Amino acid sequence: MDIEFQEFLNKDIGYGNTLKSKKIKLLDDIKESITKDKEFFEQATEIDFKKWKKKLDLDIFFQIIDEYIEMEKNNHTAIIEEENTQIEKIVVSYYGNPYVTWILCIQAIIYQKQLLLETGEFMLSTNTFIVNMVNQILKENHLPKLLIHCIEIVDKKEIIERGIKTIIIGATQNKAEYLGKYIYIPYNNYIIYCADDELEELSKNIYDYAFHNFFETEVLFEEDIEEAIAIINLHKDNIAMILTKDTDLQELFREKIKNKLYINENPFSKEEINIPVDCLEIKQEK
Repeated sequence: MDIEFQEFLNKDIGYGNTLKSKKIKLLDDIKESITKDKEFFEQATEIDFKKWKKKLDLDIFFQIIDEYIEMEKNNHTAIIEEENTQIEKIVVSYYGNPYVTWILCIQAIIYQKQLLLETGEFMLSTNTFIVNMVNQILKENHLPKLLIHCIEIVDKKEIIERGIKTIIIGATQNKAEYLGKYIYIPYNNYIIYCADDELEELSKNIYDYAFHNFFETEVLFEEDIEEAIAIINLHKDNIAMILTKDTDLQELFREKIKNKLYINENPFSKEEINIPVDCLEIKQEK
């Protein structure tokens, strides 16, 4: 990883005369590769399932890429015709949801960006498979490698000093490491707080559902009410789910929680969890 990281920092690459039709071909090739290498893909996901107990739906991967292919056919992005245009480097830090990895790989091709994906250990086998597969398609089409996958960037100093665009998706604990030099995209930021002991089993069941469906959800068990409210309000993009039968407490939470709030409701059927279609094109303001 050290060599790849240094190349990412120091080596500029261009994409030459890459037209919109080439992008669609690349996306078609990637889709075909998933079908062709389905057995290897399933082996990678099975390794992760044994560790993380998360089941991936192959149809979702096909649905995502089909949506992007359709958008490109409808002129979603401009045709790129310049020779040897330098590719922008972007660091993306997130939890490692493979569906997000898949979306980012597709966007890297559409917007001609080079990505350093910082994901941690979560679903490592599947994420590695996806990145390697997409890079292989790029290589077969005589295009530069656009994707570098790493578990953790230990020293963020050079990224910050060079002003490399950094996007953090959902993983709020990573914000401080980039010293405010980032774009933040909220994604699956749920906090469950159970105020009634008799509902704790329900809160655990909700968390299990959230975990298995890729909602990155935190459960507060030991915090008192004021501590819970402070944690929920710490990041304006958190979505709070409160479990309590006490009507007075319900009113207190409604009064003090500034973020989106669900009390004894199911938010998962109402909230969108997809990252923006154009997240790599968002301008870095901080």
